[in-house]
Amino acid sequence: MTLSQTFGQFAATFAGSAMPAEVREAARWHIIDSIGVSIAGANPKEESGKAFAALVSEWGAPTGATLLGLGAKARPELAALVNGSLAQALEMDDKHGSSLARPGSTVVPAVLAAAEAKGSTLAEAIDATVVGYEVMIRLGFVGGERFLERGYHTSSLLGGFGVVAAMGRLRGATPAHIADAMGISGTFASGIQESTRTGSTSKILHGGWGAHHGILALDIAQAGITGPDTVFEGKFGFFETHLTPISGQLDFARAADRLGSLWYLPDTAYKPYPCCQLLHAFIEACKHILPQLAADGLTIDDITAVQCQLAEPGLTLVTEPRERKKAPSTPHEARFSLFFGVAAGLVDGDVGLETFLPERLGDERILRLAQKIEASIDPDSDYPAHCPARLTVEAGGKTYYKHVPYHPGSVEAALTRADVIAKFTRNTRWLFGDRATAIAETMGAVPEQAALADLLKLVA
Repeated sequence: MTLSQTFGQFAATFAGSAMPAEVREAARWHIIDSIGVSIAGANPKEESGKAFAALVSEWGAPTGATLLGLGAKARPELAALVNGSLAQALEMDDKHGSSLARPGSTVVPAVLAAAEAKGSTLAEAIDATVVGYEVMIRLGFVGGERFLERGYHTSSLLGGFGVVAAMGRLRGATPAHIADAMGISGTFASGIQESTRTGSTSKILHGGWGAHHGILALDIAQAGITGPDTVFEGKFGFFETHLTPISGQLDFARAADRLGSLWYLPDTAYKPYPCCQLLHAFIEACKHILPQLAADGLTIDDITAVQCQLAEPGLTLVTEPRERKKAPSTPHEARFSLFFGVAAGLVDGDVGLETFLPERLGDERILRLAQKIEASIDPDSDYPAHCPARLTVEAGGKTYYKHVPYHPGSVEAALTRADVIAKFTRNTRWLFGDRATAIAETMGAVPEQAALADLLKLVA
């Protein structure tokens, strides 16, 4: 069988009862986390919240699927587009390490929209989520970091395939229809990274587009349009067309290895900070160095130089164009600036939602410190398996150094359940106030036999 046929068979026939309990529980909490980050993106203080609120009058409908944080509904495929974009808007959607897959802003919004509209149970939504995560992550192994090297973004490239698998499972599609839909999704696959260099916000659409076009692809396949079953392996298939000239061998074998017995969903990292994941370990490093400065009677005003080491192609992503990254003019540009993120981490002692609001971009202390920060290659980095940080700070004639080998949220530095609930609280407090924590805890306890709509009523 081709890879699309293998995935189609898995999505259509693998029993939910054979999914380990810890995998299903992880899927539930990634759903809850994704709901929280979508609601954070809908905050009217954020660019994304303003933009999609303006679209509600055009796209809203009396019935359909919930537009998270916007107090409206829309057709499922549009709800998936909106919620997926909101989930990626603040860079807090989950991410699997070496595959570079971001299923929380693609698979989850599609599953929520389609399952709510269909009247599915939470158990059925979890089944579909598990299938979608596994397919998307495994496809990420085939190409690895080469997509990023070429300037592509995996959310809208790989996301649609994971969504097709999830939708096929949720709607009871045949293996053949799922394989056809993957072929169609290959035609829809797109997503360029140039917005990370310019500060424009079109990149946030990548999560939404993957969620949207995956739903459409299955609809179209079930209507009778066929797709190439060699969409992955073919000479003019997805990987050959997007990655030619290809360096090394594409790892197709790993994509299907122990499918249904080796589970990658639980290894997917929750992201604690609203910025590019490459910055996260550096923020942790700042938290380690600041107490050392204080113990020596020094402040950030005594800092004379800061050196950051990280791997390519991430180094270029968060440091170029240099002039713009040194003094970002938009929130999205700041989220992808190593200089701004590290400076903010040192000035504030932390990085949060308020760090990237427009009014903070002109903070003189952050901008002055950003000018003292430089970056270079870390020859020992194991990126993309992890996003490690090596941070050196010169202050008061002394040198302070911290190596953070594992980004927070990774398997080796995992967030606890309490951390995930606290993140949900921070993300949704603008909407729910003091009820935010209780809402997360209640969603965590909703029985799988309940309707997914019952869970979504808690955040409607």
